Amino acid sequence: MLRFLTREVLLIECKIALIKDRHTGTTLLTGVRKDGIYLWPLSSQSSSRSGRPPPLVLSSSLGSKASVSVWHSRLGHPSLQVFSRMLRTLNVPFSVAQLSSFHCNSCKINKSHKLPFSISTVSSTTPLEIIYSDVWTSPVLSNSSYKYYVIFVDHFTKYIWFYPLKHKSDVFQTFKNFKSLVENFFGRTIKTLYSDNGGEYIAMRSFLAAQGVSFFTTPPHTPEHNGYSERRHRHIVETGLTLLHQASLPQSYWCYAFAASVYLINRMPKQNPRLPSSFESLFGHVPNFNKLRVFGCLCYPWLRPYMGHKLNPKSLPCVFLGYSITQSAFLCLYPSTGRVYVSRHVEFVETNFPFASRLAMIPSSLPSVASWSSIADPAPLESLPTSHASPIPDFGPILVPPSHRGLLPTPTMPRTPSTPKNVAPPQSIFPNLFVTPPRLMDMSRAPPQAMTPPQSASPPQTSPPQAMTPPPT
Repeated sequence: MLRFLTREVLLIECKIALIKDRHTGTTLLTGVRKDGIYLWPLSSQSSSRSGRPPPLVLSSSLGSKASVSVWHSRLGHPSLQVFSRMLRTLNVPFSVAQLSSFHCNSCKINKSHKLPFSISTVSSTTPLEIIYSDVWTSPVLSNSSYKYYVIFVDHFTKYIWFYPLKHKSDVFQTFKNFKSLVENFFGRTIKTLYSDNGGEYIAMRSFLAAQGVSFFTTPPHTPEHNGYSERRHRHIVETGLTLLHQASLPQSYWCYAFAASVYLINRMPKQNPRLPSSFESLFGHVPNFNKLRVFGCLCYPWLRPYMGHKLNPKSLPCVFLGYSITQSAFLCLYPSTGRVYVSRHVEFVETNFPFASRLAMIPSSLPSVASWSSIADPAPLESLPTSHASPIPDFGPILVPPSHRGLLPTPTMPRTPSTPKNVAPPQSIFPNLFVTPPRLMDMSRAPPQAMTPPQSASPPQTSPPQAMTPPPT
């Protein structure tokens, strides 16, 4: 039996009672008639479990006429998963095909994101078949004037070649040298080079085409496609900064720390215990770990050939900076001169870090000018005995890292009545920590014209320089 409840709603009575929309035919409610009373809605599985009827939701005729796109705008452009749930809750008629083909231009424009990456399908079977490369830029210029470094990563063995650079344009020549070296050593040719779209790599297109090397680049702003190089950058930089921090070395030594990091990373085993290290995979034998030493520790290289004569010391306290890549030797820095010695005969003190001990010598609070002025004035130079002809021995500059330069001021000592008028006052009682202390001169041998006072309107009468006596106190 049909009954028209309103112009928009139709009641159909059969074994069950249905309320449908007259225009769309959508079922709004389903119930049963018992003892002349309609029970809305018909109890579902969820209601039978809880013992309570589900909440009654009746869509209005106005809501039933609204389209799917209108409801999408009303709800604030939710995602398709949330939107489909809301449509079911509101009893809005829709089909799966209608929802799958739904398109919102505003959502596409303002909710654009990077798509997820799938597992890489790139594979190689021999070394040098695929080479990944990338350039890293340092925010700090190294003490060797290096600003960049480039790495070449073998896809098959994951071995890393590290080359510091002063300019990005040096990548082209560096790759030529690298290609000649590895192809001649291993007897294989590089087949594929993978890099980003940097200008230093685009300039090699013609050279690679002439050499028969396939050249692939990443899409713009997609470094994930060059993930082999990017992950090696992170490993190298994090390991290098850790070495610098432990040794208290300045950041300008990043080039030595990163080179030592690559040397160690190539020899470390993989996370999978069944896979050998990159060094063993490439060269076919286990690396020698007996040569390893603590980076930045105190060392004493044998320097007898560099000394002037037989009475000079045969070694100097140095800082260990890594391993030579062309010789079976160590790199040792002498901080006072900045010279790096390459020597095989080195003794190490791996628990002592010279730069760390020097940093500990810097006072936490600097003395004030008032405390400096309380220091007694030095004795006049004329009171020194004439037999003191030899200068004070020069023990070299005090070692302080460059990162701490400029922390200690050099105030000028105020003039006092006890200072001779014809002798310039000392520039500072606190010598500069980064410059070799000046040698004291024997004033008794100074030329007469150096002791004359400055010209004035009425020059004072002074005795000859030979007969100078200390002024009265």
